[in-house]
Amino acid sequence: MLTTFEALPPCAQEPLAEAPFDRWINPVGSVSAEFRRIPDGYYARFPGQADFSISLESMHVRGTPVEGTPPAVLESLYRNSIEPIIANHLGGLNLHGSAVVTPYGAIAFLGQSRSGKTTLAGAFARAGHAFLTEDVLTLTGDCSGYLVQPQRPVLRLFHDSAEFLLGTQPGWDDEELKQELVAGDQLPFASQSAPLIAIFLLRPDESDDVSLIPLSSAEALSQLIPHSFVLDVEDRQRLAAHFRRLGELAASVPCHALDYPRCYAQLPAVIDAVLNRVKLGG
Repeated sequence: MLTTFEALPPCAQEPLAEAPFDRWINPVGSVSAEFRRIPDGYYARFPGQADFSISLESMHVRGTPVEGTPPAVLESLYRNSIEPIIANHLGGLNLHGSAVVTPYGAIAFLGQSRSGKTTLAGAFARAGHAFLTEDVLTLTGDCSGYLVQPQRPVLRLFHDSAEFLLGTQPGWDDEELKQELVAGDQLPFASQSAPLIAIFLLRPDESDDVSLIPLSSAEALSQLIPHSFVLDVEDRQRLAAHFRRLGELAASVPCHALDYPRCYAQLPAVIDAVLNRVKLGG
């Protein structure tokens, strides 16, 4: 863990005088996060959920939830957003994606929120291919390649996906709220790092069948960039170094565009197609 984390009592999100220097926009066009500078670091606001004060001097993060934000949501925002942007700022390589272990090595699925990457990881796990992570892909590399590091042994899913993976009703009723499914016999978790052999970038459900298209290094790089975590888009030196790391990844690991109809009945065909591709060498 790069930082220490302190959860503060709930507090209303008061308007902030300074305009943000960066915003994250989600697939439906609304703001999911805003970033501002403070004297010793950065201030991140997730509207309607929580604020985070990030001190790069002390490497300490304070999280203030909005009233009604569950503790699990606060922790998830810290682990799945704040930690990876700090890690990348300091020279790491973290991407927004899931990963599973196959007999041939680890494979990763990158996609926007609600693109299906967590459900896909869960479907692979249910088929016997343990998952390594469901939201943040942390990579470490050396001259022999990249390793995918295991994260928390949970899958955060909406009600319908959880019901599909479990084969029974999950233990919550809210269909609009993600909840955590803990790994177990039905959904095995891989607790050891594994070598990354391929990356699949999820496209937006425009195909009538399973579609796998190999990408050139340049194509892969352009599609990796939207799935990376960047703390300060105006820090040109760090941004250039981050893009270099992404370029090295795109040049070293086979990348494919993956599209398929987003219905549960298609998932076995997706699994077969992906495994057949990596069996042939990525």
